[in-house]
Amino acid sequence: MRHMNSVIKVCYELWRTMILKSVFFLCLLVGVFGADTENTETVSVMVGDSVTLHTDIGTVRRNDHIMWMFGPDSPDNQIADLMKWSYMLSIYVSGKMPFGDNLQLDHQTGSLTIKNTVSEHSGLYKLTIIHNRKTSRKKFDVKVYAPLPVPIITTDSSQNSTAAERSAGPACVLMCSVANASRATLSFFKGSDLVSSVSSSDFSSSLSLPLDVEYHDENSYSCLVNNSISNHTTLFNITDLCQPPSGTSDDSLLYCLVLLVLIPVALTVTAVILCVCRKQRKAEQETDENC
Repeated sequence: MRHMNSVIKVCYELWRTMILKSVFFLCLLVGVFGADTENTETVSVMVGDSVTLHTDIGTVRRNDHIMWMFGPDSPDNQIADLMKWSYMLSIYVSGKMPFGDNLQLDHQTGSLTIKNTVSEHSGLYKLTIIHNRKTSRKKFDVKVYAPLPVPIITTDSSQNSTAAERSAGPACVLMCSVANASRATLSFFKGSDLVSSVSSSDFSSSLSLPLDVEYHDENSYSCLVNNSISNHTTLFNITDLCQPPSGTSDDSLLYCLVLLVLIPVALTVTAVILCVCRKQRKAEQETDENC
C-alpha cells in the first residue's frame, strides 16, 4: 500500500510538471491571438523588508493561469505558478536559491510576496496572466538596497600643501566618505548649492569625494549620501576641521603680540620725549628772561 502511494505521488508530480510546461508553451501561442500588453514597474525595497508584486486582477477567476518568472525567459526560471479550474486549484512556489522559503503566492489574487529580501533578490520579475485566450504581461524591476551609512568628514592632509600652492589663499582639502553604499550618490553642498557629486551603480561600493576650501571659510557646508529609498546628511564647519599651517598661525600670533606690546610702548616713549622737550624749552625761555 505504501509503495502504491509513492507511485501515485510520483505519477502526479510528473503529470503536473508536464501540464505546467505544456500550458506555458500553449499560453505563448495563445497570446498571439489575444490582447498582449506589457509594461515595467520599478520597485525599491530595503534589505530585510518584504515586498509584494501585485497582479492587479482583484480575485483569481475560473480558468485563470498566472505565471511568475525571474531572470531570462525560460521555463526553468519559473518561480511561481497558479492555475484555477472549475473545482481545482494548482499552486507551485519555487524553493530554489536565492529565494529558499522567502516566496509567498497569494491564492486569492496571484500576487507574489518576497519576504526578508537580500541583494540577490534584485532583478527582473515577469508576470504572465492568461484568461479566456487573452494574455497580459507585466515586468517588475526590483531593486534591493542596503541601509546607507552616515557620511564621514576627514581632513586630507596629504593634499593640503598642493591645494595651498595652487590657491590664491591658504586652503585645505576635506574628504567625505561612505562605505557599503548601494546605488548611491555622494554630494557636497555649500548652503543649498551643489558643489560636487559622485555616484555608483554597484550593489555595494565605497565612495569618496574631496572638497577644496579656504581656511576660516564661514559658509555652512554639508555632505549628503542618498539613493531612491534613503539618505543621510553630515553638517560641518570649516573652522572646526581646517586649521591653518602651524608656521602661519605662529607668525600671525607673534606679529599680533608684538604690535600689542610695541604700540603702547611707542606711545609712552613719544609722550615722555614730548614732555622732556617741553620742559627743556620752558627752562631755556626762563634763562633768557633772567639774562
